[in-house]
Order: sequence, then structure tokens, then C-alpha cells
Amino acid sequence: MTTIPDRYREVSVTDVDVPLTAAALRELLMSRPVYRRTRYLVLRHAGETALVEVDKRASDSLFWDVLDVRLLAGPDETAWVVDDALDPGIPSDLARAASMRPGVRCVVLEGRYGHISFVLDSAPVRLHVLDVAPPHPAKLLDQVQRVLATAEELPGVLPVPEVVELGDLVPAGASGHYLLPCRGGGMEVPGTTVHYLDEVPPRQDWTLLGCARSRAIHDFLYDDDVRQVDTCPRVLAKAVDLAPGEVLLTKCCLLEEHVETDGQVVVVPWGASFGHLREALDSAVQLAQP
Repeated sequence: MTTIPDRYREVSVTDVDVPLTAAALRELLMSRPVYRRTRYLVLRHAGETALVEVDKRASDSLFWDVLDVRLLAGPDETAWVVDDALDPGIPSDLARAASMRPGVRCVVLEGRYGHISFVLDSAPVRLHVLDVAPPHPAKLLDQVQRVLATAEELPGVLPVPEVVELGDLVPAGASGHYLLPCRGGGMEVPGTTVHYLDEVPPRQDWTLLGCARSRAIHDFLYDDDVRQVDTCPRVLAKAVDLAPGEVLLTKCCLLEEHVETDGQVVVVPWGASFGHLREALDSAVQLAQP
């Protein structure tokens, strides 16, 4: 089970002059009181790090006597990561730090604001985020990362990018006319003449590069059939294999004001707000539970 401190003040960091063994640390810490809010101690000696948990005897003092000491992770199981782009108070940032040191049980993160915390036995929710690009960066993935950067109430979530380049959906050696939904993404199709549906250009013998909503708009404007390359992220998501406990988040323009779940897939509106994404992340975490 993953262990993450509730608050920075639960964690004390100190250098010690004894080996980082269970016996030596127990003898040292039982001999002196600790601050009343301290539950975990990150201990450093000779370039190595260990993590212990302490039980204390409550009193009216700021410092309480230690009743018991448990070594949670020894030097061979602990790594120290320095990255001021990560906030040690955010579980998903701790999960990112842990992902930098695979195979290590305990990762201590010295991060933003100079704060220090840790994650023990990291097991984050692996959230596949499927989006299409351009634009770059892929908007949905970027928004998810921005929401997670402040989501201190959520358990650790590790986004797994599943970005589909729209140009890769166009057949090799494409020629002729292609119709895109709009200019917004800045996409080009080399070797072809590109038109934009929202500009209602004169009808050509084109291929529509778009989703079901684009197809419906085309049918309304031109009232005829059209070749199409389907770019709907929800459709493309069907090709992603999810391991047990993993979840996928994507978007669909057929949704306007609500979030849907479909098996292990969470779908938000195409123009999802940060509120939509927070709701979707809550749903994803629930879906990932055993």
C-alpha cells in the first residue's frame, strides 16, 4: 500500500552520526524527544538515506518522548530526488518523482519551495490520456497535467500520453483536396489542397478529416456524401489496450456539458473546463480501484 504523509509537518529531515540500521536508529531516536507533529523521519548518513516512523507519548510539551521506532525503508531501498518543478505536497508530483527511480521502494523528493516529502511503495493510478494534435501541446493532456499540479486531495495519478498526430491518419502520399474542421490547430496536409469547414468553401471532391460532429455539419451544409477519415478521440481510444486497474481519459465533441464513463474510459466534452476535468479525474480514480 502506498504511504504518503498528510502534511509536510509530519516529516522531519535530519543528518545523523550513526549507521542507518534499524538497531542504531532505534537506539538514537529512543534517546531523545521529537516534535509533537513529527511522525516520519528522513535520516541521512554518509550520502545514504533511510525512512523511519515513530510512535510518541502525548504530553503538553512541544516535544514528545519516542515510544517505538520502525524502519520503513533502509538505504538500499531509498532514493533522494531533487526537482524544483515538482511539489512534494502533491501526490501526483510524488508519483512522478517515484517514476524517475523505478525499482526503489521509497523516493524522497526535495522539490518546490525547498520542501521535502516522500512516497513509499508508490502505486499511482496510470491514466492514459488520448488526445489528437495539433495543436501542440495536446490540449487535453496539458490540461490534465495542470489540474493534477494542484490536486492535493487526489491520490497519485500518473498520466500516460497517448497523443495521436492527425497527420499520421492521412494515407501516405495523399493528394487532392482535404477538408479540416477549422484553422485552429494549424494543421497542414502536405501535397494536398486544404479547406476549412467553418469557412464553408465551395464544394470540392475532398476527404473530410474530422469527427462525427464535423460530418453532421458537412451533411447540413452540403447535403451530400463525403469520404471521411475519422479523427474522433473517443473512436481512436478503442485501439488502446488497458491493463487491469488502468484507466483512459479522452474527449468527444458530441458531449457538451457532462462527463461520461464507458467501462474503463472516461470521456469529457471537447471544450472541457477544468471543472469537467476534475470531475473526470475523480471518476478515473474510482474506476481504478480494485
